Amino acid sequence: MQSIDDLARAITELDPSERQALMDRLSKLTNEQDRDALSEASFQAMQEAMKDELFLADLHEVMDDFRYVDSEEAA
Repeated sequence: MQSIDDLARAITELDPSERQALMDRLSKLTNEQDRDALSEASFQAMQEAMKDELFLADLHEVMDDFRYVDSEEAA
């Protein structure tokens, strides 16, 4: 297995266009992983919120506040 120093040295020895392509691919992979992790975390938070009595009470209160506004037409 290569050390991090060996990998860094190998990357710096790449042609600039190859280095940029590698960095772009790495950035894309990182963003996809972050997005997937965020989606999973958001889904878990939504599941937990549906069991939270305070959250549900607040949600119903806001829904009641907007009940009449939602039925009005824009002038």
